[in-house]
Amino acid sequence: MSVNLPANQRHRSRRSKIALAAALGLAAVAVPATAAAPAQAASTQYACSVTPLKPIYAGHNQSGTMLVNYRVYVYCYQGRYLNIQQQRWEDDDSWTPPFDGNDYLGGTNWTNVYVSAGGAVTLNNVRTLVNTEAGNEEVFQRTRFQEGYSGIWSAWTGWRNSANTSMPG
Repeated sequence: MSVNLPANQRHRSRRSKIALAAALGLAAVAVPATAAAPAQAASTQYACSVTPLKPIYAGHNQSGTMLVNYRVYVYCYQGRYLNIQQQRWEDDDSWTPPFDGNDYLGGTNWTNVYVSAGGAVTLNNVRTLVNTEAGNEEVFQRTRFQEGYSGIWSAWTGWRNSANTSMPG
């Protein structure tokens, strides 16, 4: 079935089709460029993984205070520089904020740690066990990091927690 449209509507229809084709052509060029930008910016953030390991017993110091090793495992599939932040906590199993009432025991920052492509390293951070209560101390750590490559640094990742370790206080 054919419909005869007036000449001015046929002309408008042709213009609309041309405009639509032009817009789709521009979209086809612009979409891959905009979709690729975030992936390129984020790729450096995921070239490495930083894992806070469960704290372990590390002996006693000369005064008899127990030592804890808060280890951080780092693996990179591409060579990268990393800035790593670590927080050490005692878990109080509390129901009230902030951070569930846990006790902050201290923090450490590692800057410009280089890990080669396919390389792995375990950072050891041995600290005295802080006795914050009667009974055992349940300790854990949190880490976050950012990566650098060719002078460009990623945003900081979110915090990742290790498993808890219960140690006699």
